[in-house]
Amino acid sequence: MMSINANDLKRNGIAGIERAMLNGLDNSIMVDVRGKAKYVILPIDEFNRYREYQLEQAIREAERCIDSGKFTTIKDVENYASVLEKEIANDV
Repeated sequence: MMSINANDLKRNGIAGIERAMLNGLDNSIMVDVRGKAKYVILPIDEFNRYREYQLEQAIREAERCIDSGKFTTIKDVENYASVLEKEIANDV
């Protein structure tokens, strides 16, 4: 994966990104800030494939929870927000 530092990105903008993408083996670019990799720039089609993969993983996880009985049914819709807040606070 090619990388570009933050200063080059500031000076060259999109043209610098496109140049780095053309010179790399793949189309993703790592953005280094103060010598450390901090961001990744992907072409939209790669980003969409990644998001689709994440959604498929979430579906599989939900299916496993259903199969193993690790789920609850919402019985009180009016107070469900407070239930969620408690679950988040308890890292459930």
